[in-house]
Amino acid sequence: MAKNIKDIADQYAKAIFELASEQNQLDDVLRDLETIQKLITENPSFVTVVTASDLTTTDREQLLQTLTKGAAESIQNLVKLLARNDRIDILSLVIDQFVNHYNEAKGIVDVKATTAVALDDQRLDKLATVFATKTGAKQVNIENVVDSSILGGVILQSQSILIDGSLQTKIAKMKAQLLG
Repeated sequence: MAKNIKDIADQYAKAIFELASEQNQLDDVLRDLETIQKLITENPSFVTVVTASDLTTTDREQLLQTLTKGAAESIQNLVKLLARNDRIDILSLVIDQFVNHYNEAKGIVDVKATTAVALDDQRLDKLATVFATKTGAKQVNIENVVDSSILGGVILQSQSILIDGSLQTKIAKMKAQLLG
């Protein structure tokens, strides 16, 4: 049975997460991976270049060493392993999955607050506090998204939780009750 790319990336991410946990290097590994992710994002052709069939093995190794220079040995080994298994193209996804495992372990939740108008930092902080209280999250990273179609109120959405306090939804519920 073929596995999908996300599952494969998650296996690598779990392995590096467990190793970093055992070595008490979670924060260092996260920092290294975020640096690599930033480099990949800023240089979108990097993966294409490093996976090119006409690139020599020596040049590929040098590019990967440059990418991981100064990173923990476990990160350097991860990148080498991905390259050896012709999976360097999923490195970004592996990093995303690692961040998910890290956030889950640390009680960190990313939340999107959808509102009809932009909110200032003080209101966003209050929403983050409310979300943390309701869900038990230790830290809430909140991002404000403006969508005038919700009319008013707020929709708080994380990866697994949705709190819809929008005026649009309240009106739709009232309409459904009135029309039966």
